Amino acid sequence: MTRSQPRLTAQAVSCWKTSFLSFRALFNWLAPGQFLLAMVATPIVELIFFAFLGSSLGVENCRFFLLGGAMLAACTPSIAGGVMALTSERHFGTFEHILVSRRTRSYLLLMRAIPYSLMGVVAAVLTLAAGMVALRVALSPGEVVTFVALLFFGCLASTFFGMTMGVLGLITSNVFLLMNVAISTISIGAALIVPLSVLPTWVQLASHVLPVRHVAEAVRNMGTRDFQGEILWNAGSELLVAAGWALVMLASFSRLESRMRREG
Repeated sequence: MTRSQPRLTAQAVSCWKTSFLSFRALFNWLAPGQFLLAMVATPIVELIFFAFLGSSLGVENCRFFLLGGAMLAACTPSIAGGVMALTSERHFGTFEHILVSRRTRSYLLLMRAIPYSLMGVVAAVLTLAAGMVALRVALSPGEVVTFVALLFFGCLASTFFGMTMGVLGLITSNVFLLMNVAISTISIGAALIVPLSVLPTWVQLASHVLPVRHVAEAVRNMGTRDFQGEILWNAGSELLVAAGWALVMLASFSRLESRMRREG
């Protein structure tokens, strides 16, 4: 092992500790009541509403809305958390500490996505369990494990997408409007609550760069003959989407930082 390898490892561990501490400090739903309302009760009600409405209209079956509702539940803490990971620094007056930090910006920002992505998976699992009971739709243990594993990639992409919105939130005042627009765009554009086939062609093409879109396509094919061949393709595509939004976020933050240092 070279001398630089332990240094990089120590830096990664230090950034992870910093990311976890910032998650605990900046996550606004740490109170049990707010947590249950925002990440458990609301997603479950949304899932049941769309399931009964869509089933009664003959749009899709309950399994479609069960998986879509669970994925939508994961987007709330992932996207909103990604936005707050940066904008809350400005709100609490600690953003300057990031700017004067000697640590590499890439490590510092990329590591921040991990806690919010894990929280998105937790919200999705809770919603999925409640939805299976409420809608009487059963998933096998293997399907649940596959769903969770694929969804982590989607949550990672959603968090980087949210952090990109968070960079915009550093120069705008209406942060919650950004979050609501982002979540609504993904819920429809990524075909979480409506089938992709009913969307316009240009939306179908644009959806390839949206988080969770490829995860949604993969999990809805669970149990089919073509699933084994599609899982690697969709997982890889979701990772590419996550990497793309991570690069956009880093480039946007770097440009904003240069502008702030130049203008004082």
